[in-house]
Amino acid sequence: MSAQRAESFSFSSPVSKYSCCSSEGTPEQILGGATVSHGRVFFASSDAVYAIGPKRAKAVTGWAVDEPAQKGEGEPAFVQVEPTELVLKPGQTVKLHARMFDDKGRFLREDTAAQWSLTGLKGTVNGGSFTVASDPVDQAGTIKATVGALSGEARARVARPMPWTETFESYAEGSVPPGWINATAGKFKVSMLDGQKVFEKPPDETLFKRIRMFMGPTDWSNYTVEADVRANVKRRQMGDIGVTAQRYSLVLYGNTQQLKIEPWEPEVARTVTVPFEWKPDKWYHLKLRVENMPDGKVRARGKAWATGEAEPAAWMIEKIDPIGNHEGAPGMFIDAQFGVYLDNLKVAANQ
Repeated sequence: MSAQRAESFSFSSPVSKYSCCSSEGTPEQILGGATVSHGRVFFASSDAVYAIGPKRAKAVTGWAVDEPAQKGEGEPAFVQVEPTELVLKPGQTVKLHARMFDDKGRFLREDTAAQWSLTGLKGTVNGGSFTVASDPVDQAGTIKATVGALSGEARARVARPMPWTETFESYAEGSVPPGWINATAGKFKVSMLDGQKVFEKPPDETLFKRIRMFMGPTDWSNYTVEADVRANVKRRQMGDIGVTAQRYSLVLYGNTQQLKIEPWEPEVARTVTVPFEWKPDKWYHLKLRVENMPDGKVRARGKAWATGEAEPAAWMIEKIDPIGNHEGAPGMFIDAQFGVYLDNLKVAANQ
């Protein structure tokens, strides 16, 4: 099909006021590519989401053609292990399949005689049935199927059940807990600070100074996350660090000396902010509780205090979200050019 008509459109970014990238006062940055839906083109900036097209969505007409799969032929050239990406629990059993394809990517057959093996995972695999070891620990690795000279892999991570506490004392310096998403990309590592092991986000001058890290499954809800956090300062720039529960983040902002609850950082209309004075090179404790309410709304409450002091009796900040996130993985939010630290991370069901 050839195009019969084309139009061009130019867009001048407005000046940023609520940037997710600390670029207020400059034109909004365009993040990522565009997507098309219901007659409109959507794209995201550092401050907002924009749509090009009619304000009222067009009705969808027509359907994509579901052509029958082409029949494969010849010798196998590729092994696909299916399912390919897994998030599992200790003791869980899952059935995997070794699917054979030809050199044109066409399905040939399932090979039931494949040889199976594990890398980085505790458990047993027999005939494609993988049973995770019952140890309540985080794991990450691969499940490999070999058919003759061909092999394919599925990736799996195992999330320990709530409640749990991580002090990082059992990990070697320089390592990261297995299965913690973005921990490696963000250059996190276990390190020594003041005679004890902590989890460090080292100084970073790249794009990855700002990152979200997640641990645990995405279907958790009604739980509380706590952690001790500490930020560095250099050239009058102090890092931001926070904890995440059920897609809500409780964040200490260094330069602005604020405490925020954010369901999504660029969408400031749903963000709650209170002043909070905190100092660099000093530990503070964050506590975030998120709960689904009977009317469908979600309540997120948080507090922060200097580590070692008594916990405040009252919540310092609260957000009741009428269009709430009803489940999500625990994690961390960090934006720190000169590094931050985390310790004594706790995740537990609400009491």
